[in-house]
Amino acid sequence: MTATQIDRAEIISQWLPKLCEALLSADPDIVAIVQFGSSVYAPEVANDIDLFVVTKHRKDLGVYMDAVKDCPLNVDVVPVQVGERAGFVSAGVRAFGRLIWGDESEVLEVTKDVPVLTFDEARQVLEVGKEYLQRALQETSLVLSELHYRNAFNLLFDAARLAVMAFLLTEETRWRVLARQLPDPFDQRFRNIVADLHIAIFYHRTLPLNVETEFERQKEIVKRFIDDLEAASKKA
Repeated sequence: MTATQIDRAEIISQWLPKLCEALLSADPDIVAIVQFGSSVYAPEVANDIDLFVVTKHRKDLGVYMDAVKDCPLNVDVVPVQVGERAGFVSAGVRAFGRLIWGDESEVLEVTKDVPVLTFDEARQVLEVGKEYLQRALQETSLVLSELHYRNAFNLLFDAARLAVMAFLLTEETRWRVLARQLPDPFDQRFRNIVADLHIAIFYHRTLPLNVETEFERQKEIVKRFIDDLEAASKKA
């Protein structure tokens, strides 16, 4: 583990109590706060902290984002009001969310209806990745352009992950766990997608020289992976 990776894990650990305090100050109606995403299962390489907030009276998103803006890592806040349903994010929160403040029963209540994933939805994410690529090509800021490029490739990874979840009929979202549950040869194909798109490009920021050509090549690889998973699921 590199020094930078150690620093990320330490930053996450040190800032979680501060983030809870800031959110509770901004919204006293909060009844539960859950940490989920890569900061839970891979803090040494996480680029951001995902927080799921359940509140009696949801405020404007800006209220929550302003509360966490001082953290040295990006913080994404997903606020849900008591009595509502969280939608797709429920899968991630249920699979590997970690309660860091409040009443777990409130979290279970708003995440109890987890949507069933489909292969078509996974393919739709491929097109969202294409939209991010177009944003990158039109962006004049180098910083934002790089961000859009990385998100474009990472959405290809997300499409593959959703297809694996649909194939396995699981709410699990951690790619390491999903890869272990896949049969041969899908397990290695998925690991290759993770390594090329999620780790190399998104986390390590190693963009290819010809971004457009590589994006189309990787998109076709993921599309074939999704198609093959769907075909295998129909034979089972």
